[in-house]
Amino acid sequence: MDLVASGKDAHEARVKMSNAMQECAFLIPVRRDAILSDGELHSTEAWEWLDDELFGRFDGITLAPGLYSGAYRDHDTGGRVNDESRRFIVALPGEKFEELRAFLRSA
Repeated sequence: MDLVASGKDAHEARVKMSNAMQECAFLIPVRRDAILSDGELHSTEAWEWLDDELFGRFDGITLAPGLYSGAYRDHDTGGRVNDESRRFIVALPGEKFEELRAFLRSA
């Protein structure tokens, strides 16, 4: 039995795989950066804007319940920063990953 697709079958398999929906999850801290900004909580309007943008661009969004506690190393100080984040989940085809990454970088 030949398990390797070739020619038209291989192309169709790649198209189906690239169009398959995949889950993409990311965390957004509940507070603005204390070094680059004021460290205050993001406004309700900011969360609503993000929700509207994600839904409008990617046709769906899930907000996981609760907050996620974590820490990261600050690039400027080298010190530890503890934070709490909201977890967002978006299902999208693989060819939309870079669009989501670009949107999150610009937000």
